[in-house]
Amino acid sequence: MSLVNALNSAVSGLSTAQAGLNTISSNIANVNTEGYTRKIFEPKSRVLNGTGVGVELGAIRNNVDQNLLRDVREERSKFGNLDAMNAFLKRVQDLFGTTSSDNTISHTVNELQKEWETLATEPDKSTSQLASIQAGVRVADQLASMSKTIQGLRLDADREIQRAITDIGNQLSTIAKLNDQISLGSATNRPNGDFEDKRDVALNKLADLIDIQYFANSNGSISVFTTDGTTLLESSPVATNHAALTQVSSDNAYASDDFNGIFAGMRDITNSIRSGKISALVELRDKTLPDMQAQVDELGRNLLEEVNLIHNRGTAYPQMVNQTTGTRTFMNSAAQTLTFSGGEPRVMIYDADGAEKYSSRVLDPAGINFTNGGTVDSLASSLETWLRAQDTQLSNATVTVNTDGKFAINLGTDSLGIAFRDEATAVKGSAAQDVSVSIDLDADGNNDQTVSGFSNFLGLNDYFVTKQKLSTWDSSFKPGNYNLSLVGSRTIQFADQTSPTGITGGSITVNPGDSLQQIADRINQNTTLQGRIRADVIPEASGFKLRIQHELGEQLVVTQAAGNNNDAIDSLGLNFSDSGIATKLSVNQTLVDNPARVSRGRVQFDPITGRYELSNGDNQVAQEIAKMLSGQVSFKQAGSLTSGNITFAEYSSSIVSNASTQLSSVETDYQSQSDLKTALELKHSELSGVNLDEEMSNLLVFQQTYAASAKVISVTQQLFDILNSILK
Repeated sequence: MSLVNALNSAVSGLSTAQAGLNTISSNIANVNTEGYTRKIFEPKSRVLNGTGVGVELGAIRNNVDQNLLRDVREERSKFGNLDAMNAFLKRVQDLFGTTSSDNTISHTVNELQKEWETLATEPDKSTSQLASIQAGVRVADQLASMSKTIQGLRLDADREIQRAITDIGNQLSTIAKLNDQISLGSATNRPNGDFEDKRDVALNKLADLIDIQYFANSNGSISVFTTDGTTLLESSPVATNHAALTQVSSDNAYASDDFNGIFAGMRDITNSIRSGKISALVELRDKTLPDMQAQVDELGRNLLEEVNLIHNRGTAYPQMVNQTTGTRTFMNSAAQTLTFSGGEPRVMIYDADGAEKYSSRVLDPAGINFTNGGTVDSLASSLETWLRAQDTQLSNATVTVNTDGKFAINLGTDSLGIAFRDEATAVKGSAAQDVSVSIDLDADGNNDQTVSGFSNFLGLNDYFVTKQKLSTWDSSFKPGNYNLSLVGSRTIQFADQTSPTGITGGSITVNPGDSLQQIADRINQNTTLQGRIRADVIPEASGFKLRIQHELGEQLVVTQAAGNNNDAIDSLGLNFSDSGIATKLSVNQTLVDNPARVSRGRVQFDPITGRYELSNGDNQVAQEIAKMLSGQVSFKQAGSLTSGNITFAEYSSSIVSNASTQLSSVETDYQSQSDLKTALELKHSELSGVNLDEEMSNLLVFQQTYAASAKVISVTQQLFDILNSILK
């Protein structure tokens, strides 16, 4: 080797050692820097005409196992999902409590039962009357509080989605800028390790939020997609956006377009996000929390219907009830007709002693004289006419359907009271038995709905009240593979406040085997109904509900054309929506203001005198309510709670235990996923992180290399000096 080659080799060794020292210095300095990976300096032997002439600078690469890093990101995405789910379900449990808590809805329902049992033993005591009302208020308040919290969490989830989508946009912009810098570095042979580390940090944060896949391009840049193939970043980032709502109600659903979509460019990716924090937030907002709301609503619905049915059988004597307004809202009382069957409803007017002054069957031609099948208005008119004819004290009595569409009675005197009793037959004093009241909702001559109890149908003596969504109808819960069971095609009709007897041209045909989606599509494809009536299929638990709503907010009536006993409506389970019924549930304000109005006894018949009477000590209704609250009643499927006959306390407990079970399951998965993520990150860190001991060892090697190269240069310089002296 010539002296020149030796010198060049030594100089290259010196430069290479210096580059190695710089790399090690950077590794040591960034030992605690987030996302920094160990840089490996790779010198290459320099060969000229087959002869080694030293060493040259090679690539400085990141010590990263890309396959392992992909696994880390996949598990981070799963962890992000469980982390969000765990946080929200803990907030639910803070509200719902646990089965061992003494402040759960199950405990409150038990207290309601106990207060009614106490009222049954002492019906004439004002303290017991007040307690029975206060217990109902506590139940209603707790159900409303649970509903409010559930909807608040849905709103929080929607807002979290918006923040996460904004973060995704920021991370994509960061990756795009780093792509440009890395591409430039690759083209100019400059090291890109630090840029790649920063890009990896951004990819990790992206994976926490949404499931991603990515591919390296020849210029060193990467393209990013969701796992279903939606482009997030190629040459430039795709715009991502989501606008959160400012408030959320129980009937808001993404399937009804109540929530805004999550967009990547022009594509709505809401239902295609499979993992990450956003996936959990969407599931919480659109499934988990609505399922819980459905369970709370089912408890509220059943309490309202079962308690009111019995409470409407009773009276508040010795409290004089001389005016009352029902809770049912009639859309068209001048045309909607009523038909009584299975018994006879009676009206009794009583005095301060509880003795009958006057009474009449509703259908008695010599009395109230309502014609079976007559309109709601004619019932009001017949009752008013009869009242005024009985006594001068009743000459100013009024019975009307007020401007709110509710049946209102005012005797016009404080000396007399009104009570109701349903009986098995037209014979006065026959056995007490709830009458079936059928209503023709759209005045087409076909009865559409039937309710038990005359007073209960009108809602004249309700214990619980709620603000029903009259513009929305829901089917009952249906499994995912549901098909309409009919023996032939049927016609479904729609009416509203603008067209109370039916929307002309606004009917559809349903056929045997139709799915909920096919029925919804037919409604939405009817040009007459477009912009007025809308149908959606709403997911719930493992199944769905058909939701039909009036887009202008008018009261909506859904009926079946006459001739087939409403079999299609019954098969679908269509009725006014119960969604959010618990949110507005309360005890009737009349009872809150005057607990003495609470029902304890019934109108009784004295066979000796042949007259009706009321008794201060009668506890029959209070006993019936207490027995009902402790006995089994029928619950519909709601969320993940199946249908069946259980007690109110058991159902209430099921709501609490179901929420606790979900949290427990998620906590188990969360811990397992946390352990797996940590293990993979540790493995990645061991491989790619900076090991100070290893760096110190390499530092000594390059130090010695530097010193040896310097010695070679020094010796070569001495040889050049000797050679120069010889030549002189």
